[in-house]
Amino acid sequence: MLPIYARALLKTLPVGPRTGPELPDHAIDRSIPLEPVAYAGFAHVVGHGLDDIVHPGYLHILGFPLSMQLLADPEVPLPMMGMVHIHNRVDMHSQARLGEVVDFHLELAGPFEHTKGTTIEVRLEAKVDGRPVMDEVSTYLAKGRKLSGAKPKAQVPHLEFTAPQPSALWRLDPIIGQRYAKVSGDYNPIHLNGLAAKGFGFPRQIAHGMYSASRAFSAMDPRLESYRWDVSFAKPILLPGTVGYALTSGRRHEAAESAVFDLKNGKPHVLSRVAHLE
Repeated sequence: MLPIYARALLKTLPVGPRTGPELPDHAIDRSIPLEPVAYAGFAHVVGHGLDDIVHPGYLHILGFPLSMQLLADPEVPLPMMGMVHIHNRVDMHSQARLGEVVDFHLELAGPFEHTKGTTIEVRLEAKVDGRPVMDEVSTYLAKGRKLSGAKPKAQVPHLEFTAPQPSALWRLDPIIGQRYAKVSGDYNPIHLNGLAAKGFGFPRQIAHGMYSASRAFSAMDPRLESYRWDVSFAKPILLPGTVGYALTSGRRHEAAESAVFDLKNGKPHVLSRVAHLE
């Protein structure tokens, strides 16, 4: 990941050729084994029970360096550094198990119009021996950046949210940024260093969004053969901090909704929904 971030930082400098409004027609294919030791480290960090069925958040992080490689391409018309992960949709068609080898295919889609800037999607397909396992769409927002060639697309609606009584309190120390970076490969400096976070407009370092989402998924612990997992990222979690967690509908181990939210003002950090896959 370090060479990718270095390339992304260079792209923010006002040097080199200017790119057009279109995304490059590139894709990445990679086969990655599901190794028990590496997975155990991830499961421990996000509070997930250990068995041979792999957490969908782990499949996300296996594809994450490949996603960043696509976004950091010099031909992509928006800078990767400073992009905000605003939404994630995962369709789990079947379960992936430890010891299997997952075949990943990743490509970009967009750019798309957004009221706050422009978005790009990273689309990931995961298969095992030709069997569909997971389709994922990760949406990244370049705030304040408008492209003439951006396509119109309906945005995920903002739902009214009223903070419930928390069923759990999460005390998050700054070290959690380093722990999640170690198991995920996501060494974005805004999660690791307060000065770097301030450089991107945050008062101090913030928690990884997919850490919070994956931990919420672990708390929901859906035991469904197939499902859709939708995650909306709202207000970032500043570190250190204490946040509330609660199920907002449904029941644990089933289709349900949950929220991670600010205890003081009740605003959401992460909203998750697990539904039966149509």
